[in-house]
Amino acid sequence: MPHYIRCIEEETWLTESRPIATWRALERLAKQLMPDTVIQLPLRPKTYTREESVAWTNFFFKVRDYKPKPPFDVSVFYVAPHVIDYERLASALGTTSEEAAIIVKTLDKTLMLAAAEEALQAVLHSSQYGHAVELVRGRV
Repeated sequence: MPHYIRCIEEETWLTESRPIATWRALERLAKQLMPDTVIQLPLRPKTYTREESVAWTNFFFKVRDYKPKPPFDVSVFYVAPHVIDYERLASALGTTSEEAAIIVKTLDKTLMLAAAEEALQAVLHSSQYGHAVELVRGRV
């Protein structure tokens, strides 16, 4: 199910609608790249502080400089162009298909950079205007 970050006060979306696995992968990547900083998506209504917006900005630049190092060969799990068999990958990794999707998405630098930029813009909007934002389920 797709999710997006919306501004509660303005009743508008601030990011693209993306699968929840993409947003969870972004948080996972934040923990990998910045283990001492807590970067979290707004799972409940939240107004971000200036300090949090600085942390998100730093995270964005870390994602920009990120060089993914896959711990396994993902190509053997493709069943069609741009289609991965997450069930088979999950079985090989000994995890769930959702966890396998999160792992693969953290390795997709283009996707992570786009999601990080969108989340950063939402955080900056929240911090600058004092608006509460929230990650919500999309209609599409």
